[in-house]
Amino acid sequence: MKKILVLLVLTSFMILGVVSADSGSLWSKYVNIDNNFSFHYPSGWSVSTNNSIVEAKNSTTDEQLLMVMIPFDPYKSPQDLASGFIDMLKEGNPNVRAFNWKSQPETASIQVMFHLSDNINGKEYSGLGMVIKSAQEALWFSYFAPTSDYYQVRGLNILEGFINSLSTGSASKDPNIDYSIKIAEKIENNSKAFMFVLEFALGAPFTQSQENVILDELKDGWRYRSEEELQQYDLYPIIMESILKLGQKDLEKLRSDMEKSIREWLVETDQSDRAVKIINGQLESRGKVVIDGNPPLTEMSLTAYSEMIAYSRMLQQNPLAKPEQISQESVNEIKQQVIEVWESFSTTDKEDIATSPGLWICLRAILQNGSEEEQDKVRVNLKELGAVTSNIDNNSTDSKTNSTGGSESKKPMDMSAHWCLMQMREITFNTYMWSHGYNYLPATGRMW
Repeated sequence: MKKILVLLVLTSFMILGVVSADSGSLWSKYVNIDNNFSFHYPSGWSVSTNNSIVEAKNSTTDEQLLMVMIPFDPYKSPQDLASGFIDMLKEGNPNVRAFNWKSQPETASIQVMFHLSDNINGKEYSGLGMVIKSAQEALWFSYFAPTSDYYQVRGLNILEGFINSLSTGSASKDPNIDYSIKIAEKIENNSKAFMFVLEFALGAPFTQSQENVILDELKDGWRYRSEEELQQYDLYPIIMESILKLGQKDLEKLRSDMEKSIREWLVETDQSDRAVKIINGQLESRGKVVIDGNPPLTEMSLTAYSEMIAYSRMLQQNPLAKPEQISQESVNEIKQQVIEVWESFSTTDKEDIATSPGLWICLRAILQNGSEEEQDKVRVNLKELGAVTSNIDNNSTDSKTNSTGGSESKKPMDMSAHWCLMQMREITFNTYMWSHGYNYLPATGRMW
């Protein structure tokens, strides 16, 4: 294990700071038989190594931590190297997938992070991955856990602790990082509740991709805080539950009061804070017009609708898929298709798309917080929406054929799609009263 690679790994995490936690016996030390390198791994896990692979596994929880020396090309970026390795994995495991690629400008040439998903014998797995490149080699790091028990913060802390502990010889030191499920679960639940309250208060829903960016930043910051410091966010799940139960009259007063507080927080908080910059940036871009008209096609409505379609198609392949598993590549492809056929849409179609941000956040709220029956209804309707919009990539020439007697199946949208959207609106209204107050204005991205 070359010292320069260890230094690169450590440098990649320096911008995140150092976690300080009373980890107790959370970490165990491993020194290879030749005393060439050492590292720490989660206590109770088993370790196996060979010339190019280090694997740590928890047989009880079915978690896996992996380090692999992957095929190297000095002219390829870390993302290209990671994609090449994914292609190799797919030869024996076609369901593995990487998405939501992320890198920092200052380290983009040496490292990239990404989300992972897999399906092995019908069992869903979620995870995180990182590829770090030096002048002579590249290493793959990944963490996987069953999707039903997956906590992103836990995975990130395990990966960081393991990577930070890598050392030449036997000099590895305990990373002193708390990766316990208790902390990870609290951060996961509180960050999602905070996101929900933020969107409600600002009267502007974020798309799934925007949520992912903000949530990643929130969780990345919160995981460095003590359990006592995290307690201040325990109120957000309670606030969220109250919002979902209040009547419309009470909701508007609560929303306006909360908006004032959050606007003040955004102004008063250090503007260099990454989370604040991201939130402000997303708010500024939500009303950007892509195509003029009445209604116009805005960036936010285009993205929200495309995410809905991408998710509906994913559900057809995997009925248990989650919205956060949508790949940006599939969303971008649908966005381009919608832009190309926009002029062929009817006014009703365009209005459906204009109001999709409010509908999309409601549907995601039900999938996260609704009963099993409510979640099943949403999935059924979304799968149907995916089926009736499967030809959205047909160009406007194909769709115009319909007006002269051509096949109805070539229309990018039709009454079936409109009916699916109406059914989903009824579900959200019947489930959460506050969704009835969405009155979305596509030109500004504002509701209420």
